[in-house]
Amino acid sequence: MSFGITLTRPVLMFNEKAILSLFAGDSKSAHNLQTYLLSRDHSKLKSEFQDGYRKKIVDSIDQLPAVEVVLGEHVFLTVGDYNLAGKS
Repeated sequence: MSFGITLTRPVLMFNEKAILSLFAGDSKSAHNLQTYLLSRDHSKLKSEFQDGYRKKIVDSIDQLPAVEVVLGEHVFLTVGDYNLAGKS
């Protein structure tokens, strides 16, 4: 008998349209926000969203205005959360 173990990192999913609307259609800024969020430690990011009542102000991206990112609207911490949001 043999088996394999696969370790996976939690997946961060985005609502592309909602993030784009944060920056009035500026796709470069929307991409920079996504890159910034993906660079964060997943468990720390999850904790920040929980501490902020499902919201997080991101103001640390160079030359971009501060934006409020809402969990379940702009970003999803798992693929399952993203898929469930799309069904409602």
